[in-house]
Amino acid sequence: MRLLVSAALLLGPSTATPPPLAPAGRWTVEYAEKRCVVARGYGDPTHPIIIAFKPTPFGEFIQSVILGNRAQLGKEGLLDLTLEAPGRTFDKKQTGTRVYFPEGDKAALTFYISRAEFEGLVDVPSFTVRPGNGPTVSVALAMNEALLPALKKCEVNLMEQLGYDPEKVAAVVTRAEGERPAEWITQDDYPASSMSKREQGAVVIAWTIAADARVTDCKVIESSGSNDLDKAACSAILRHGRYRRPALDAAGKPVESYATRRVMWLSPRG
Repeated sequence: MRLLVSAALLLGPSTATPPPLAPAGRWTVEYAEKRCVVARGYGDPTHPIIIAFKPTPFGEFIQSVILGNRAQLGKEGLLDLTLEAPGRTFDKKQTGTRVYFPEGDKAALTFYISRAEFEGLVDVPSFTVRPGNGPTVSVALAMNEALLPALKKCEVNLMEQLGYDPEKVAAVVTRAEGERPAEWITQDDYPASSMSKREQGAVVIAWTIAADARVTDCKVIESSGSNDLDKAACSAILRHGRYRRPALDAAGKPVESYATRRVMWLSPRG
């Protein structure tokens, strides 16, 4: 008996995947202001876990969100996680963020996947999100092919509302190549006016890459709630954004294109 107890202690907590939660409703496509979201609930219809995918216009990645209560999702904070689906491969290095809503018991786990990974989820029997700490979430995703054109239609409408030409977006075969994009926006660009007020928040910006690879015309897609933080993000991109070459069409001709970024401004701790 002592040997069995020792072995259990060495093995630690069980890492078994819970049975996938069954769908509690249909997929929905939300045509909201400045965003398109596809979502579905799973598990108990009275307290479902909601899986949502939110693409950024002409962006390479999809924001993925799991909504539930605090007990279902675990403690707040940054975390490493693993994504699993039968017959599919994801990037091994995944990071996510758990946050609690200010009121009530609601929580959200957010992470990002590529568009190719998102489209690869069509017809998979299950989708599992396994955090390095906290509860594992597994659902019988049941995402069919018809969802993709519905989401695409929403994105095209959104581009037009934002003043972008969907035909120009579709013409891009090879994306513009940025030069050290990680250095375009840094903590040095945090505005002094926001620092004094300890403002923080996330802003999504979009900009144009001209056919000669110049960066122009930055605009706010989703505000951080602070005018100064929004302006600082666009100002930094216009000052520091550099491209080695512009986007190319099917004939290899340079063409105008667009790019987006989600900028998370965190107040420096002093």
